[in-house]
Amino acid sequence: MEFSQLVHQRQSVKSYDSGKTITDAELKELFEDVILSPSSFNLQHWTFIAVRGPETKKKLKEAAWGQQQIEDSPVTLLVCGKLDAHEDAPEIYAEAPPAIREKMLPMIQKFYADQTQLVRDEAIRNASLAAMTLMYSAKARGWDTCPMIGFDPDAVAKILKITPNYIPVMMLVVGYQKDAPRPRSHRKPVSEVVRLESLQGAGLTAE
Repeated sequence: MEFSQLVHQRQSVKSYDSGKTITDAELKELFEDVILSPSSFNLQHWTFIAVRGPETKKKLKEAAWGQQQIEDSPVTLLVCGKLDAHEDAPEIYAEAPPAIREKMLPMIQKFYADQTQLVRDEAIRNASLAAMTLMYSAKARGWDTCPMIGFDPDAVAKILKITPNYIPVMMLVVGYQKDAPRPRSHRKPVSEVVRLESLQGAGLTAE
C-alpha cells in the first residue's frame, strides 16, 4: 500500500474483534519499524508497555473511564516517555567515532541539565513521534489503532508499575476492526493550516 493510502485510510477505531489475537512475533515485527522513529539526539525517549492479560486490561479500562476498546482489542499499549533519557547518551553513543562522541555527550548533558520542563516536553514529543510510526505501521499490516488520552495517569502508572522517571504519554489500542468507524470528521484545509513566510502570511494554495 502506498504511504498516502495509509494516511487516508488510518482512522481512530473504537470497535474491535475480541476473538482475534496478535502474537509476540507479530508485535516484534511491528516494533522493528517503531524503533526507527526519529528522536532528539537519537535518545529514543520511548518505552511501550504491551498489555494482553484480561485482568490488567480490566483495571486499565476502569482507569480509562470505561472505554471498552481497552478490553476488546488484542493489545493495549501504554506509550511512556522517559524523563531522564539524556542519561542514556553514553550507551547510545558508545560505538560512535570518538570525535562525535566527544562532541555530543557534553552537548546533550548541557542541553538537558536542570531543564525540568524541557525534559518533560522532550519525553512527550519524542514518544509521540514513535506512536505515530506505530499507527501507520499497524495500518500497513491490516490492523487498526486508537490513540487515547482519556485516562487517569496516576492510576495507570500504579497499575503498570511505572517508575518516576517515566510518564504516561498516551494509550494505544491495536487490533482488528469490528464495526466500521464513523466517517472522518471535518479537517481544516491546507490553506488554513500552512502559512507562507509568517503566521500572518498567505495560506498555501498553489494557485
